[in-house]
Amino acid sequence: MNIRGVLVGLGLLAVLRLGAQDTTSTGWPMPGLPTPPNWKTEVTYDPVTGFYILQRTVAGVPVGAPRYLSEADYQKFKFSQLESDYWQQRWAQGTSTSDRDGSSIVPDMNITNPVLRDIFGSDQLEIRPTGSAELRFGLRYQHIKNPIVPERNRRTLAFDFDQKMQISAAGKLGDRLNLNFNFDTEATFAFENKIKLDFKGQEDDILKGFEMGDVSLPTNGSLITGVQSLFGLKTQFQFGKTTVTTVLAEQRSQSQSMNIQGGASTQEFLIQGDAYEANRHFFLSQFFRDRYEQWVGTRPIIQSPVQITRVEVWVTNRRNTPTEVRNLVAFLDLGEGEGGAYRSSARSLPGEAIFPGPSADPWPSNRVNRLDPQEMLQCYGSIRDAASAGSILDASGYDGNIEYAQLTNARMLQPNEYSFHPQLGYLSLNTALNQDEVVAVAYQYTVNGRTYQVGEFSNDGIVAPKSLILKLLKHQILNVRSPAWDLMMKNVYNLNAFQLSPEDFRLELLYVNDETGLPIPFLPKSSVKDQLLVQVLQTDKVNSNGDPFPDGLFDFVEGLTVLTSTGRIILPALEPFGSSLSKQLSTADERKRYVYQELYDSTLFRAQEQTQRNKFMLRGRYKSAGGSVIQLNSFNIPRGSISVTAGGNQLTENQDFTVDYALGQVRIINEAIVQSGVPIRVNFENNSLFNFQAKTFTGLTVNHQLQPNWVVGGSLLQLREGALTQKVSAGDEPVRNAIWGLNTQYEKNLPGLTRALDKLPFVSTKAPSSIMLTAEVAQLLPGSPRIINVNGEPTTYLDDFES
Repeated sequence: MNIRGVLVGLGLLAVLRLGAQDTTSTGWPMPGLPTPPNWKTEVTYDPVTGFYILQRTVAGVPVGAPRYLSEADYQKFKFSQLESDYWQQRWAQGTSTSDRDGSSIVPDMNITNPVLRDIFGSDQLEIRPTGSAELRFGLRYQHIKNPIVPERNRRTLAFDFDQKMQISAAGKLGDRLNLNFNFDTEATFAFENKIKLDFKGQEDDILKGFEMGDVSLPTNGSLITGVQSLFGLKTQFQFGKTTVTTVLAEQRSQSQSMNIQGGASTQEFLIQGDAYEANRHFFLSQFFRDRYEQWVGTRPIIQSPVQITRVEVWVTNRRNTPTEVRNLVAFLDLGEGEGGAYRSSARSLPGEAIFPGPSADPWPSNRVNRLDPQEMLQCYGSIRDAASAGSILDASGYDGNIEYAQLTNARMLQPNEYSFHPQLGYLSLNTALNQDEVVAVAYQYTVNGRTYQVGEFSNDGIVAPKSLILKLLKHQILNVRSPAWDLMMKNVYNLNAFQLSPEDFRLELLYVNDETGLPIPFLPKSSVKDQLLVQVLQTDKVNSNGDPFPDGLFDFVEGLTVLTSTGRIILPALEPFGSSLSKQLSTADERKRYVYQELYDSTLFRAQEQTQRNKFMLRGRYKSAGGSVIQLNSFNIPRGSISVTAGGNQLTENQDFTVDYALGQVRIINEAIVQSGVPIRVNFENNSLFNFQAKTFTGLTVNHQLQPNWVVGGSLLQLREGALTQKVSAGDEPVRNAIWGLNTQYEKNLPGLTRALDKLPFVSTKAPSSIMLTAEVAQLLPGSPRIINVNGEPTTYLDDFES
């Protein structure tokens, strides 16, 4: 018993030592490497010790030290080996992935069910995923040493989790079923993620196709064009010479069209009078605002002696831009004369008047009042210190909510981020500002050979971090009684177009008649009812040649009433539907009825509540600049949804035109079409950015081939929109429209016509002659969903008196 115990102990020690040694020194292969075929492992059992002895041999010659395993360890070793062999066998079952192109982390599998094998044409199933997935885990600890915060809330520990996935996969089941999808968590819009399951039947199958996911329903006619961007189910059946296609899906796009004539696109527009561009266009001074209508009234010539040569614009730094930043103090009255300033001599600073006297130079400059930066430094030496400027000005009687604004790390706009009119003195930003952002400027101009400056430029010798003293155009606090509210222009409207052309441009100023509810171009029951609104509001003073004779049309004057490059309309009046209209009306009753002064004296939200006066509109059409490139003003257009016709004839993609679906551009490559000037019509679909209303699309198309060259067909489509609530406002009504149509097409080659043309002198045909006849008819059946019915009839709410 003692000898056996010693042997067992030596055996265990040998096993432990064997596990601690390097496998290369014992003759065992390195882990993960394949075992050579001439290596074998012989297993013997020692009944004396009860151990299993594993000896590796090469061609019958022992290699390395043997391994001693107990009965329990040998069972674990054998079970692990059997399990590994099983999974290796399952992995290698069927066709190996190395026999195909590409690789996959998902092993290929076979279908053992014979019924499924007959349906899909093969027993092979493979999936090829690609992409990346990133998961981030972390803890966020925050310690706030603020005595206002309760003690237990000063230390917070939170779990931080973030994920980012960009995955795409291509799957295949047999020879007939394909799966493709891509998913990106950082996609801007939902339509950028695609998924599609496609089943293709054989030639003799009734079920020719079955699709799930992103589908489309094209048609053969031009009156019913079908839809390309759908998400749902699509089936295609074939019964002899008849093909039936059905679709049940959600529509994710909307159809649009554009007309181009003479190489330029023609668009119609309708803009409400209260839709002016806010927080984007500003006068540089009350001086320029007071003289704006006078200088524009002499168009096309501007009788302004001013020539602005330099402007620097500073705004609130929302981008955390570290470069081109400065501290600044902006004053509302800087450069303002006594007639246009907020603080007059009657409300002067304690001890001294802000205006030096009537003999002062009337032109805006730093020296026109006591806000001259040099005098401010003498009175308040620390005004350039960002830490103390606010307290000094407040203690001196300045109102920080109106008269000045202080910014730290303000951002200077680059010259390509704004533009200014050198004679009329207004500034236009490329991007509208938020309501709580500040705009301050410094500008320089010349008059009669003299140079004037308002504000301080960044290179005037004031070294950072000292604050610049600038002219305030917009305060972060909205106050409609402040002169800064008047500096914002409220007569600029955006057409959302580029490169406008004066040719065929039309603009009407309309008023919605109370009796008929229709917009009309004059004011009924008024002293000016015999004049058009474009004449009443002084927007028609010259003809198309620039002569001072009204012609009943809106004056198209570049830089004054129209900005062609950006597609802006500028009405040549400060308050077109307010004080400017009031001057043309003779009685107080007319002014009370028609003048919309709230649009200019209050915020836009408050002004829109005055529905009894909010009845003015701008309607017309414009033509963008000509050329072979047509801008569709859309992006990410569904592929295949663009249809182009020239003079009613269908054009062929990549032969007559090309399409950039990402940028929304159509380029006409057939120069004969461009030079001919025939009207071109582009029909396309635009992916909806936001789908608040669900759009259900159902469709059925049938095509029957009577002869090899004669096809007849029909279509029945329905679009149903879901209502968000049972109360729908005017203009937001959901639809339940249906359209049906029939079409036929006959095409035949005419070799006799080709031979006849070849007999003509100097004529040699290179293409076969053919004739094609098409005919179609369609009818639209409009309707509405039952959810908006009241007493059995669809109802729209003009005002429910709840808001």
